[in-house]
Amino acid sequence: MFNAKEAPTKMGTFSQYDHPHTLRRYAQIAEALGVTGNDDSEKLQGLLDRITALKTEIGIMPTIRDYVKDEEAFLATLDEMSEQAFDDQCTGANPRYPLISEIKQMYLNAYYGEHKDV
Repeated sequence: MFNAKEAPTKMGTFSQYDHPHTLRRYAQIAEALGVTGNDDSEKLQGLLDRITALKTEIGIMPTIRDYVKDEEAFLATLDEMSEQAFDDQCTGANPRYPLISEIKQMYLNAYYGEHKDV
């Protein structure tokens, strides 16, 4: 998960934080839901498993490709979507500031159902 990195490459926007401690925060959410694990990474994985199960239960398909069948159209708009996501006013408040190339990889991961690290 992009934001769960222990040492994100950002925090310039909110300089009072050395890093956002998101892995710990995700683990706290997992704990509140009764998800257990030997460490925060295992708890995060348990949380992700719970989210995946919920998505299946309520009928959310696992990939963008399940909704956008035309791969050529998706790829033709990928650069524009990535730039728009980067320029969105909410991006600056993200715990880890993404590069446009990282956003693009996240879109590709979501389209193909892959989990390539960004």
